[in-house]
Amino acid sequence: MDQTVRAVALRSGDAELIEEVRAVLAVADLPLVIHPPGASPPRATLLLDSAVEAQADDVPWVAPGQRAVWVGCAPVATPDGGRCLALPAQAEELLTRARTACQPRRARVVGVVGARGGAGATSLAAVLARACAKESLAVALVDLDGAGPGLDLTLGIEHEGGLRWADLDGAEGTVPDRALEEALPSWCGVHVLSADWRGGPAGSLALGAVDALAVGHDVVVLDLPRVHAHWAMHCTVVLIVTTCDVVGAEAVRATRSAWEGVETRLVVRGPAPGGLTPEEIAEAAGLPLAVTMRSERGLGAGVERGVAPGDNRRGALIRGARRLVTDLGLAS
Repeated sequence: MDQTVRAVALRSGDAELIEEVRAVLAVADLPLVIHPPGASPPRATLLLDSAVEAQADDVPWVAPGQRAVWVGCAPVATPDGGRCLALPAQAEELLTRARTACQPRRARVVGVVGARGGAGATSLAAVLARACAKESLAVALVDLDGAGPGLDLTLGIEHEGGLRWADLDGAEGTVPDRALEEALPSWCGVHVLSADWRGGPAGSLALGAVDALAVGHDVVVLDLPRVHAHWAMHCTVVLIVTTCDVVGAEAVRATRSAWEGVETRLVVRGPAPGGLTPEEIAEAAGLPLAVTMRSERGLGAGVERGVAPGDNRRGALIRGARRLVTDLGLAS
């Protein structure tokens, strides 16, 4: 059983920093627990560590897979080279993070990331969400890869009404879960939050939106960017998708190191032009093999004709997604 306490923990002996954090959390009436410098990380939903007071031999609070952030009373360098929230200048972002972290979550959050471009991660994320909806689950699909053309284009719903990321840009605080859900376009029973030609998600707003959707859904599927592995701490499991070749195998090895701290499984899509097997790729990367699937012919061309991922009910994608729903226990 998860014994995590829904509270914010701060490791600091600096009276000024403690009061700055306390003032921010008081706005949302969120509990704050103070821990002395050098303390081990407690089971709290958000960990705050003082960037100035941290010592090299301290047990890390800000680490992959943890909801944690560096804080300080001024912009300072952090021990790991990461970002520090300077208070009170960045109080709004801290408040957003604290509110969303302490909000009860219902959903299993599944991240899908491609080890390399063209591996088919976006298509798998879409079809996995679709397969979950087929099991009568409440599902949200979130496009976090703002560098692409927008997930709604792949799904063929770019002309459907509803909110996109750009419509949420500038929103303050947390995003009301029910209001967000009702404002999103729906695709095959899935609520979709997508980027579009105006751009993708912005910083703390993205975290707030994902956590809001996690409150009102059974499953949230994230189409993840390869360059922002901080999303690991917000996922129940991450699926790394790769092609069945030497380049794909090397890409998995590089990708895996960025997503440590969360349960990670491998999805390998064929064919194998050089005879390399999915099992060999999984063994080399040290990852459990979740599922293997053949490439689905005509998938790219089908999008041009308005055929969405998963429309081929006998295709490799939908069959692989159904297996993932079962193996990950998403429908249980």
